[in-house]
Amino acid sequence: MANEPSRITDNLLNVFNYCFVETVPYAFFKPNPERDIPVKLVGKEYHCSCCGKVSVVKYNERPLTYYSKGKLAQERRVYDKLGKDFPVMGEIFDGQPFTNEAIGLCRECAQKDVLGADNPEQLAVNLADRLHRADELLVAKARAAMEKALTDWLAKVEKPEDFLQYNLTDFAALRDFICAVMLEDISPETEILRAYREEIAAIEGQLQQLLEELPEEWKAYAARSTAVFESMNDKMYHEYTVVFPAPGQLPEDYYIYRNIEKKRVLMFLEQPRVETLDELFMEVGFHGEWIDLVTNRLESLAQEKE
Repeated sequence: MANEPSRITDNLLNVFNYCFVETVPYAFFKPNPERDIPVKLVGKEYHCSCCGKVSVVKYNERPLTYYSKGKLAQERRVYDKLGKDFPVMGEIFDGQPFTNEAIGLCRECAQKDVLGADNPEQLAVNLADRLHRADELLVAKARAAMEKALTDWLAKVEKPEDFLQYNLTDFAALRDFICAVMLEDISPETEILRAYREEIAAIEGQLQQLLEELPEEWKAYAARSTAVFESMNDKMYHEYTVVFPAPGQLPEDYYIYRNIEKKRVLMFLEQPRVETLDELFMEVGFHGEWIDLVTNRLESLAQEKE
C-alpha cells in the first residue's frame, strides 16, 4: 500500500464526469467581451418538474464568473419555463446577484420514472451509472474491511507493553506494522474484488449490447450531484468560468434531461478497472486515520492501567 492518490478510480471518476456530468473539456481561457459576460453568480436552484421540490445550492463566493452567451441564453430559457423574470443585461453588468436555475427530477421522482425505465436510451445511462457506483464502492468496501481488521486486532491488545515487540519508533515502522496487521488475512478483500468483477462483467456485457443498437447521440436523464462543480461556458471550463458549491451542504442527485454521446459512453465503458488485489490495495492507499486508531488504543490502554 502506498500513501499516494488513487489512479484507476480517480481516472474513472474523471471520465464518468466528462461523459455524464460536466461534459465540456478544460481549455485555455481569456475573457472576450464579444463572447463572455461577467456575472455575479451566487448559487443554483434545482427544480423537480414532477413534485416541485427545489434544492438550493450556495456557491463559493468569488467576484465574477464568466458566462458564454450561449450558456446565458440557455439560462434565460430555463427562467422562462419557470415563469421567473430574467434580469436585464444592465443589472447583470452592474453586479446584481444572479442565481443559476435548472429543471430536472429529484432522486425520489427519478426512482419511479427514470431508474426503472427499460427503453434502450435510458437503460444505457442507468447501466453506466450502476457501473460508476460499483467502481466507487469497491475502494470504500475494501477500506472498510481493512480498517475492521485493524480495529479487531487492536481490541485484542490487553496492555501498552504488547506494542513494544513491534519497535514502533517512527512513521515508517508504524505504517509497516499497520499494513502487516491489515494484510494478515486478505480473504475479505478477495471476496469484495471477486464480487465486484462479477457485477461489472454483467453490466459491461449488457451495456455493450445496448450501445451497438443506439445512435451516435440521444437524449436521456443523467444524474448530476448538487455537490459537483459546473462551468458557465457551453464549450469548455476554466478557472474563470467554473463555480464550486460551498462546503457543508448535503449533496443530492438531480436527474437532468440532456444529450448523451455514444463515443463518450464507450470511453467510460472501456476504461481500465481494478483487476488484482495489488491494484485494489494501491487504490485504497494508506490513511493517516489508521495511525490515529493505533495511538488512540495506546492512550486508552494507558488510562486503564492508571
